[in-house]
Amino acid sequence: MTDYLEPVDVEDLIASMGFHLRDRNLLLSALAAPLPVFGEADGNKRLSWIVAKAFLALNGEHLAADSVREGDEFIRAVAGNQIKLDEAVGWIEAHSTRL
Repeated sequence: MTDYLEPVDVEDLIASMGFHLRDRNLLLSALAAPLPVFGEADGNKRLSWIVAKAFLALNGEHLAADSVREGDEFIRAVAGNQIKLDEAVGWIEAHSTRL
């Protein structure tokens, strides 16, 4: 069974990282999307990485890019709709290990 992050979990994570939540409705919409779309608005690319890591950790997986640059390129590709859903899933699977 998959566990999901609740909005309050993400809000707490945002606060603990020193980020500011500009629009809670955008957060709720992003959490409900089948593919992470956090990166579509300015300033949310880092948050998308952090939330993806938290979601996967909640489900017993550790997400790690080989480098900061690789992680950044992946998040930007997702945010810019430059990769398809199956490609994003494949990348995440290739960069995840069981905790």
